[in-house]
Amino acid sequence: MRPTALAALALAAVLLAPARAAAQDLTCGPGGVEVASLTFTGNAIFPDAVLEQGIVTTPSSWARRYFSVLGRRRCLDREQFALDVLRLRLFYHNHGYASASVDTLVRPIGNDQVAITFRIHEGEPVRVSDLVVSGVDSLPESGQLLRRVAITLGGPFDKYAIEETRDTLVRRLRNSGYPDAAVFVGYDTRTAARTAAVRFAIQPGPRVRLGPVRVAVRPRAGERQGISDAAVVSVAGIADGDLYSEERLERAKRLLYQTEAYDQVVIQADSSAAGGDPSRRGVTIGLAEGYMHVVRAAGGYGTLDCFRATGNVTKYNLAGGAARLDVQARVSKLGIGKPVTGAASLCPQAKSDPYSENLNYYVSASATRATVFRDFTPSLTVYSERRSEYRSFLRTTPIGGALAFSRSAGAIRQAASYSVEYGHTEAQPALLCAVFNACEEADRESAERTQRLAVASLAVARETADSPVDPSHGTSIRAELRAASRLLGSDPSLQFNKLLLDGAAYATPHENVVLAVRLRLGAVVGPSLSFSNAALYVPPHERLFAGGPATVRGFGQNELGPAVYIAAAYDTLRADGSHGGSPGNPADTVYFRAATGRPGERTVPTGGNALVVANFEARFRSPVMPDALQWTAFADAGEVWNRGTPGANLGFSSLRWTPGAGVRVRTLIGFIRFDLAYNPYTRPAGAAYYDAPIAAGGALLCVSPGNTLRVQSNADGRLTQAQGVCPAAYVPPTSSAFFRRLTPSISIGQAF
Repeated sequence: MRPTALAALALAAVLLAPARAAAQDLTCGPGGVEVASLTFTGNAIFPDAVLEQGIVTTPSSWARRYFSVLGRRRCLDREQFALDVLRLRLFYHNHGYASASVDTLVRPIGNDQVAITFRIHEGEPVRVSDLVVSGVDSLPESGQLLRRVAITLGGPFDKYAIEETRDTLVRRLRNSGYPDAAVFVGYDTRTAARTAAVRFAIQPGPRVRLGPVRVAVRPRAGERQGISDAAVVSVAGIADGDLYSEERLERAKRLLYQTEAYDQVVIQADSSAAGGDPSRRGVTIGLAEGYMHVVRAAGGYGTLDCFRATGNVTKYNLAGGAARLDVQARVSKLGIGKPVTGAASLCPQAKSDPYSENLNYYVSASATRATVFRDFTPSLTVYSERRSEYRSFLRTTPIGGALAFSRSAGAIRQAASYSVEYGHTEAQPALLCAVFNACEEADRESAERTQRLAVASLAVARETADSPVDPSHGTSIRAELRAASRLLGSDPSLQFNKLLLDGAAYATPHENVVLAVRLRLGAVVGPSLSFSNAALYVPPHERLFAGGPATVRGFGQNELGPAVYIAAAYDTLRADGSHGGSPGNPADTVYFRAATGRPGERTVPTGGNALVVANFEARFRSPVMPDALQWTAFADAGEVWNRGTPGANLGFSSLRWTPGAGVRVRTLIGFIRFDLAYNPYTRPAGAAYYDAPIAAGGALLCVSPGNTLRVQSNADGRLTQAQGVCPAAYVPPTSSAFFRRLTPSISIGQAF
């Protein structure tokens, strides 16, 4: 066959071939030959995944190949298989590899099954020996116009790259004031020498500025225009005299949509000169207004929050402009928190939490203006809240406020904020004593008094993942810095610097398998930015916690890392080690020791000032009900430390690894996730305390093994204990039985 005929046939094959998505529907009829495997050899420039996307022949699904009776069976289409050879040759030819050849090997491997191999010899490419761009010398943007284009001098003579370069030049010209710009391409190839000369001829046309700018608003039926024309122009960021830019017009459209006040936005530049002036083009902003007032409500359930509800009222035309007002209210612990109780049996975890006795709430009013300097959106929020962390603390803020600036530019989001809140934190007495050295009642009252906390924060995120719900490829990276100091307005006792880094990556090595990894790092340091400072006071809600369905699944919620324990009972000891001493007898020196294994013992996570969490997941599409089920194998690792305290061994050797498996069920509200993780570790040693009843004085008594803090009882039975450090010597009993080391969890959405 002559080369011209071959090229024509290959072109026809590509144009007439079904899309790769359709190739997934190749079914096996009677007498069909199943494609059990598909491989490529000799391809060094282009990976298998790229070549697979360009052909029709497709192997049976991975479930079919590995389990034989499950999954989808796909058979060989001999006509398309012959054309696949031409498609691959044409693919290489257009990428500059004109001498590339493709051969095939079809090997029977069983009854009505074959293994197919495409054997490719890529050869040497035709290279660009001359690259000329004419028509740019008179343009002020010539330097920027030609930077980082797809085709390069000395690179392969790639027709796709040539077309991409042409499109890039046209786009850059039309974003630089030349709406009528055109770029023409020509090239000469010398096959024997394997070289090619490429020429781009630019015809920019006249340089144009925008104006006049017209606004045409269609209000909702029966209503008046909600947002003024002046506010529309201000949000769009288009003014008379601005240089013509298609990118600027598209950005204006995006900004107007982001106000959420419009059902439709159309921005159209005139196709002809404005008023006969070839250097001007009029612009019309056409808008269809949506509802200016919206009310939303929702409810839900969680094992830690019990029942919860939220409501939001939004006004999109505050004061007749494009500013937005949001009034939001959230409430949780419904069913267990006073005054709405009666459902404790439905929330088994929350009912054992001492900070779930009252409703959690959040009430706020937030005003947001359209974008200002460099596309930053400012917002001002005033709020009041009560928020708890499971078995750790309760934060009550009667009044607080925050000024924030956020910006979204493609995949990158930026946010800066300054917040001031006046409130207090209630924490377990054991936590205050062990972590903040507030063991005396007066010290605990000082730690829990209402104080002013002022925090400045800066956050940057980059999202390239293909889905926020179930990503299969791309990355997600976020960094946040939070700082509190006297210079910012905090009380002198509330000063810290907190850094959080969180990154995740997703890849799809096979159509039915997604690999996902995440790494989270955190550190809290003092005002001097020293990483070696010991046990600084940090508000409990700013400390670092890990453990639970979204971090390290082998541990309970927040239970990875340092902890103290509240014993349900204790034994009494004399100084000689014998039992039965009486605190009321001054002749005895009496100590308390926790009685292990008693029902009611509680773990109190204390959090830390250093954190590492790593997650590895392999997500498999189920062979059965593949659209509804997903299976997962995972390994989580992490640790939380208190730097500067005894036993804080910062290092990767101290990480806790918990492997497991799970299943995800796709529902209308997202994935319902069931995970089961194995935890081979004993629980960490920590200080043990006994919360004495009110009748006995309500004291927090150290009951750690080896403590030498003498206990006395006065005439009315109230217990007092000598001051001193409660040793972190208590190790709760841990069962060695396999099934008792499994940690189940149920949650909504992917872990990351």
